[in-house]
Amino acid sequence: MRNSLLPRGREEYRLAEKLRQLRSLRGLTQREVAQVAGIDESTVRNYELARRMPKPEHVRSLAAALEVMPEALIPFDPAADHNELFLMTVELADIYGFEFGYNDDFAYIAPTRDFFIQGIGRWAKAYEAMCKNEGAFRGDYELWKDEFHDHFSKRDYPAAYPDYDSNKPESGQRWMSESFAAALKDMRRIRGLNQEEIAEKAGLSLFTLRSYEQGKRIPRAKQMEALCEALGVTLTPLSRHYFGSPNQAMHYLFAIAGAANLTPEKNGETGPRLRTQGNMVEWAFVRLTDKLEELKDKPTTERRDELTHWLATFDYTDGDTMSDAQSAGRLESNNEKLIPKA
Repeated sequence: MRNSLLPRGREEYRLAEKLRQLRSLRGLTQREVAQVAGIDESTVRNYELARRMPKPEHVRSLAAALEVMPEALIPFDPAADHNELFLMTVELADIYGFEFGYNDDFAYIAPTRDFFIQGIGRWAKAYEAMCKNEGAFRGDYELWKDEFHDHFSKRDYPAAYPDYDSNKPESGQRWMSESFAAALKDMRRIRGLNQEEIAEKAGLSLFTLRSYEQGKRIPRAKQMEALCEALGVTLTPLSRHYFGSPNQAMHYLFAIAGAANLTPEKNGETGPRLRTQGNMVEWAFVRLTDKLEELKDKPTTERRDELTHWLATFDYTDGDTMSDAQSAGRLESNNEKLIPKA
């Protein structure tokens, strides 16, 4: 599902590059892709030239023609900062059932439900094979991710199903609008502000603010920035993402892992998990794990509110936060150069 805060041009260029790579890998011409997909050749050419974004039905047709999952064609912003990557991971973990943890060497996120336990286990095997000979197997590894899918039960994911249909774009947009509205109301309540006060602080009309809290619309980047400043939170905690089905969520995990330098691993003692490689995402995982332990005995509402506030104000760019991470030995930038991206 497209993030409304992401500049459209950048999204188009990333998808165009992906389409060209997959078509070349399959040894197909634009005409052949168009014929299989049931799309005009000129339309395929425009997609590959980044002149426009495909319609949802064209994404599914193109994916079928290129023999990959439609989720593989959903662009992801590789320039997302560590705050956004961290909060996206927390959001995904809450919906699909992951736990955070750490040890002396790294932090990690571990699945608790069978679909992701099996999926990340398979991912870890594919990654290990690629690492043994990256030059020979990188292409196969990337294609394995593009083709990934598995069976799942909707009953296992009540936070995403059955109210929303991942095959209908309007369902995702509705989910994001309603989730954003709930997050905005929660943060305003935690901050002890009424609608009139937050509207004035953010320079918005009361009508506009109410439309946000009623889930009728999502603010543009400028209005989102004003709301976050008025609430005294970082720029990303109010953003919401529609991850869709567990299969779609796995493809989001592939993208998040590549951007945040997380690597899949599996061993007999711990089971499958995604581990960090010494960056600010690692420190965020560590801090979150400690915060959850600190809050575990508090009443549910108090625990939720304190966690929401902590997540909304955690900022990896803050000097003290970075100093704390360095002092704890959690920033090892050289690791990112030595270990292939997942």
